Amino acid sequence: MKKICLCLLLTAALTMSASALEVPTNTVVQNLNGSQQVVKTYTVSPEVDAQTLIEEPFQLEGFLYTYADIVKQDNRVAERQTHTETVTVETAKKNLDVILEQLAPTMEYDDGTWAGTLALDHTSIHTQAAGYTTGSSTITATKTIGPLDRNDMSYVPATTTKNGVTLNLSNVEWQVIGTDLTGDMLAPCSYQAVATYSGKSYYKAATGYVTTANYVGEITHEGVESVTYRVTYLGEERKSEPSPVPGSEHPNLFQRALSSPNLLRNVLGGAGVITAVVLTVLLVLSRLEVKSLRAGNGESDDEQEEDDT
Repeated sequence: MKKICLCLLLTAALTMSASALEVPTNTVVQNLNGSQQVVKTYTVSPEVDAQTLIEEPFQLEGFLYTYADIVKQDNRVAERQTHTETVTVETAKKNLDVILEQLAPTMEYDDGTWAGTLALDHTSIHTQAAGYTTGSSTITATKTIGPLDRNDMSYVPATTTKNGVTLNLSNVEWQVIGTDLTGDMLAPCSYQAVATYSGKSYYKAATGYVTTANYVGEITHEGVESVTYRVTYLGEERKSEPSPVPGSEHPNLFQRALSSPNLLRNVLGGAGVITAVVLTVLLVLSRLEVKSLRAGNGESDDEQEEDDT
């Protein structure tokens, strides 16, 4: 039973609603050039509807005040801050001229809230290889060996070194550089060998280059942060005013509700919801109590259902 009541009361609390009334930041009662006025100032968010700030006619200190006009003033905000934006470009060569062709001197920044012009910071340019691939090239070398007394391959080395790469002998050309007269004929007596060596040199080559650079500058944010409304009410003196009821100098919630239709609607609406919930709770409790009594008297469930219908 207690759990049922608790659930019903919780449901009632969740279904009740109240209008959030804006509270004036300043209220001034004045007589300006013979005109009795009440000026209420509100500072609210831009989303607030100005019509919700206007009150129904109300009485204050012997005057009946009615709405005259409303003045709106936007409270704008302008903020500035330094912002850095990093961009990335790809190039085939690690050449500054090629890279700068991909980087504009300035860029426009706008994220929907902040906006401004940023300039390229040349000191922030950083380039690195995007990746590597293995390449090779053929290296050759030629050596002349001589003079030699004969064209013997034992005089020719099988390998040689160039730029730190070992090359293997690939070809030998023998040349006669001296002759002797033997009888009536000239015979070679001195030789030189022209040896050719070749080999492969392997290296890593970049597949491309990635450059990052920063754009730096001042960005600004401008907009309406809040809105100030000045609502003016004109007062008309009441000719006859009944004697004040004790305690009327500080009206209670019921008196305030009578003087403000909007507040009265909210109060009556809330009271209606509470009344409906209380009646529902009482009805449920009554039905449960009746069933309990009938069960104690020995009546069957079918009889109880017939009686309930």
